[in-house]
Amino acid sequence: MADIGLVGLGVMGSNLALNMAEKGYTVAVHNRTTSKIDTFMANAGPLAKRLVPCKTVEELAAAITPPRPVVIMVMAGAPVDQEAEKISKDLAKGD
Repeated sequence: MADIGLVGLGVMGSNLALNMAEKGYTVAVHNRTTSKIDTFMANAGPLAKRLVPCKTVEELAAAITPPRPVVIMVMAGAPVDQEAEKISKDLAKGD
């Protein structure tokens, strides 16, 4: 099970996920464009063992130990709202 989830594997999200993994956390990662997940994992090197690739937000929510913290690292504005709305359907009170 992952300690935290991260949505958005652009430059900032990818680096944040790797930094958390380097500090010993297990991170569930998701990106809207799923091919980015595959590329990210292929380039994660030895940190890949601390990363849980999730093709859907449902998989992401299921991969995180409750209470489930999730970081959304996507473009500001409407994309944040859209991702938050998608994932909130799979989270519980207190996540």
